[in-house]
Amino acid sequence: MSMSVPPSIFREKKNIYGLIIAFVILVILGIWWWRFYVFPYVRTEDANIDGVEISVSSTHGGKIIELLVDEGDKVKKGDLLFRVDDTLLKEEKKKAEAALRNAQDQLVLQNLRVEMAQSDLQRSAEEFQAGVLSTEAMEHVQKAWEITRAEAQSLSSLVTLQQASLQQITTQLNEAQVKASSDGVIARRWHFAGDVIQQGQTVLSLFDLSQVWVSANLEETKIRTLRLQDPVIIKVDAYPDLRLEGKVVMIGAGAASQFSLIPANNASGNFTKVTQRIPLRISIKSSPENERLYLRPGMSVEIKIKTR
Repeated sequence: MSMSVPPSIFREKKNIYGLIIAFVILVILGIWWWRFYVFPYVRTEDANIDGVEISVSSTHGGKIIELLVDEGDKVKKGDLLFRVDDTLLKEEKKKAEAALRNAQDQLVLQNLRVEMAQSDLQRSAEEFQAGVLSTEAMEHVQKAWEITRAEAQSLSSLVTLQQASLQQITTQLNEAQVKASSDGVIARRWHFAGDVIQQGQTVLSLFDLSQVWVSANLEETKIRTLRLQDPVIIKVDAYPDLRLEGKVVMIGAGAASQFSLIPANNASGNFTKVTQRIPLRISIKSSPENERLYLRPGMSVEIKIKTR
């Protein structure tokens, strides 16, 4: 005797399968909705405060005879920071001034000779027209005028050269007194008064604290939905209860590894895949509260970027 399965059992199984499929679809949709609408953030701890660092140096080498600032000092644009020994430059300036005066005096004397030669040329031309002066004598007068005029032009060039030399020495004297190029804070003092420095050697490091931002390195797997001007929440380790706001203002043109001293070369040997990081620059929204914070270059931060 055969037993038949009631049709209701098949209907119940179909309903169960339908419920399972519907549940899976809802879960997928829920995850997608949570990711892109409820929690659309990418995060990284590989970030720090950054700023404008100015290396203060002198274009004139020599001994530091006076150092007027120390680490931590606040300076204003135009403040004198240190002075380099300029004794030899002052002596060179005296020589250049004397050489310039001598060249100018010679030029004045030569201009008088040119005037005399020109007068002789005009008088000789009249005599030559009257038949009193020979052709040979006229040529000698013409050549004498040309020679004196050429000598005057040469002396004029010498005066210009001496003026340029004097201006160069004056500029070097001014640069021996090194001044701050912007407002900021002395972050590091590399030399002391009495040290002998070379031309262009860094003496002080100056940070312009009015211009600070966040430099971050984001994994390449997280930049798919990243866009410029995306809002950012910034958490500074020094102020754990404070949340700063900012925006993505720059996305690097290459991975950070491309700018290392020895870039990776995977053309030969074993290859190990490593997730690369893309450098970002994030602005910090200014506010009265931010101005009271000690946001110093190098401080660690965590960032959370809203990508939707």
